[in-house]
Amino acid sequence: MAWRLDRSVVRGEIDNRERDRVTGTIWLLNRSEPMRLSLQGNCHADMAGCLLEFENPEPGEGDHTDLHPVQEGTVGDMTSSRKVRVFDVPMEEAMRRARAGESSPEHMDNSVYIEWFSQTNGRVVIESTRYHVRISSRTWTLTEEDMHSQGNKGQTLNNVDTAL
Repeated sequence: MAWRLDRSVVRGEIDNRERDRVTGTIWLLNRSEPMRLSLQGNCHADMAGCLLEFENPEPGEGDHTDLHPVQEGTVGDMTSSRKVRVFDVPMEEAMRRARAGESSPEHMDNSVYIEWFSQTNGRVVIESTRYHVRISSRTWTLTEEDMHSQGNKGQTLNNVDTAL
């Protein structure tokens, strides 16, 4: 089972400016102290060598947030440009339409997708299209070999979109 967060995230930072190491700080609603990340590995090519800062414009209740305050482990998939389908109507309306055999208007959007494997909590995922995102300039770049070992076989250095 994965821990999934999106609504209760207030803001966060993911720092991969040091090769093979990702650190981070994530502030969650109703927690006095932020959660700290210390992970082995690298982000995907769009975030590798960068500091990603993100903010939830409308944090709210609903996520199970009693994670350990220190998250040590390994990086999973971390990208700020995962393409996802987003409904242009409220979820309840989209579900009603689906039950009636109707389609809902939708569009493609970038999603922040931050996944890691914690020694204390297992798999943790933060995913949202609503966050405001800032990304720093790159201090280093993944090689083709790095990307192949991550499983980014369909992505090459030439088609990485770094403008967010």
